[in-house]
Amino acid sequence: MCSLVTKLHGRKFKVSKYIVMIQRIQTVFLLIALVALGLFLWMPLLRLEAPHFPPHDYKGWEVYIRYSGKISFMSGYLYFVNAILAGTAAGLTLINIFLFKQRNLQILLCWFSIIFIISAQAFVFYQYQTTVFLGDVILRKWNLFSLVAVVAEILALVYIKKDEETIKSLDRLR
Repeated sequence: MCSLVTKLHGRKFKVSKYIVMIQRIQTVFLLIALVALGLFLWMPLLRLEAPHFPPHDYKGWEVYIRYSGKISFMSGYLYFVNAILAGTAAGLTLINIFLFKQRNLQILLCWFSIIFIISAQAFVFYQYQTTVFLGDVILRKWNLFSLVAVVAEILALVYIKKDEETIKSLDRLR
């Protein structure tokens, strides 16, 4: 396999290892999970409908904890809980793509990412169930993007484990 070398500001960079990384199926699954998480944050997840008011959609990053008129010191951090959870999962997934040589760390980050995605979706369902409103609170179909992200993370986890088993079996043959 020929190695690609590019020059950028007088420095040489090898591109071949990153091309090999993209060809792995678990990288494709991690990219799918990353796109699904981005859409989960951007698309409307909840819709509030009232008889005398226009309907209002809450996007993923707008689903927050409501306070009863009091502003506490922690309200700045707890305000966008869903954005923090899903954003952390997306960040872990992005980091996970570039850790293709450290499979044990990749497996660990996949598990943490799955936990953060499930927590973000659980928070959306919690807000759906506990919203006190004089109209209807409707869950939107875009909530399925979190399910797509979890399935893609699990598939990536399976293929990372297969790679690890293949490497261990090759080490036993030596």
